[in-house]
Amino acid sequence: MPWLFAAICLGVIAVVSLYPLDSWQDNTEPLFDFLFYPLPYYTRRFDTIVNVLAYFPYGFALALIPRQRWLGLLFAIIVASATSLTVELIQQFLPSRISSNLDLLCNSLGGTLGALFALNPLSRYIGQRLHRWRHRHFHPSRVTDYALLLMTLWFLTQLDPSVPFFGVVVIPKGLPQPFISPLDNPALFLFLIEAGSAMLNLVGTLLLVSLCAKRLQSKSRLVLGFLCLATVIKLAIAGAFLREFAFFEWINPRVLLGLLAGLLLLLWWLRLPYTARAGLGVITLGGMLYLAAQWPLQPDRSPSFSHLRWSHGHLTNLSLLAEVASHVWPWLALTLCLIGFIRQSLFASRYEG
Repeated sequence: MPWLFAAICLGVIAVVSLYPLDSWQDNTEPLFDFLFYPLPYYTRRFDTIVNVLAYFPYGFALALIPRQRWLGLLFAIIVASATSLTVELIQQFLPSRISSNLDLLCNSLGGTLGALFALNPLSRYIGQRLHRWRHRHFHPSRVTDYALLLMTLWFLTQLDPSVPFFGVVVIPKGLPQPFISPLDNPALFLFLIEAGSAMLNLVGTLLLVSLCAKRLQSKSRLVLGFLCLATVIKLAIAGAFLREFAFFEWINPRVLLGLLAGLLLLLWWLRLPYTARAGLGVITLGGMLYLAAQWPLQPDRSPSFSHLRWSHGHLTNLSLLAEVASHVWPWLALTLCLIGFIRQSLFASRYEG
C-alpha cells in the first residue's frame, strides 16, 4: 500500500510544516522571490538533517507507486519537490514560519534519496523478506495490513516526552484550575480519569495488536514484543529530550496503576476469540475517548522547559505531531476494530449457516 503510506507521510509533513494554520497574514513580497535569495549564512546542522530525513520516507513511498522503476524515480522527485515548494509558498502567509530555499533543496534531496533507496536491489530484497515474514506470522487479511500500518503510526503519539506512557490526559503545571467535580472528592475524580484512560488506551491498543496474529500461540509474543518496543522507544525519547532529574516524567503513579490494571485485564482477554477481542477493542477505545472528553482541566499553553535538554523551538514540531496523532489515532483504531468485529461476525454466521 505505497499510496496510503505516501498519503500518511504527506499528512505528517503538513502537520509538522504548517500546523497550526492560524494568524494568516498577507505577503507583500513577490511569491517566488525566496527561491533566488542567497543561501542562509547561518544554519543548524540538526535542522538540515531533519529537513532531509523528513522527506526520505515520502520519496520512498512515492517511488513504489508506478510500476516502472524509472518512472517511479521521476515521479518521486517531481512530487516530493512540488510538495516542498507548495509548503514553502504557504509558509509565507504564516507569521510563525519562514520560507527557505535551503529547506526546499534539503526536502528535494531527501525525497530523491528515499526514491533511490526504494529502487535499490537491497531494498527490494528486504521487502521480499518482510513480505514473507508478514504472511508467515500475521493474519492474512486486508484489515491486518491496515492494522500493522496503524500500529506503526501509534509510535507518533509517544513523541512528546512530557506526555505519560499510554497517557491520554496530562495534569497541567502551574496555578490550580477550578473545575466542577461530579464526585465529592475532586482528586479522586481526576485520578479515575487519568488512570482509567491510560488503562483503556493500553488495553485497546494491545487488543488491536493481538488481532494481527495469525496463530493463537503467537498473540502473547506479539503483544509482549510491541509493549517492549514501545517501552524502549519511550525511554529513548525521554533520554534524548529530558534532563537527568526529569527522566521519569513520562510515567507517574496514577498512570502506572492504570497500566498495571490494564495488563491484568489483558491476561484474561487475550484468551478470547477474535470476535470478542475485536468487540472489546471497540468498547475500550470508545471508553478511553469518553473519559478523555470528561477531563476538566485545560492544557498548559506556556509550560516550563527547564527540564528539557533542547530549546522549545526544537520540540514544537514533535509536540504538535504527537498531539494530532493522539487525537486521530484512537478513532482510526476504533474503526478498524469495528470492521474486524463485523467481518468476523458475518464470516461466523455464514459458516454456521
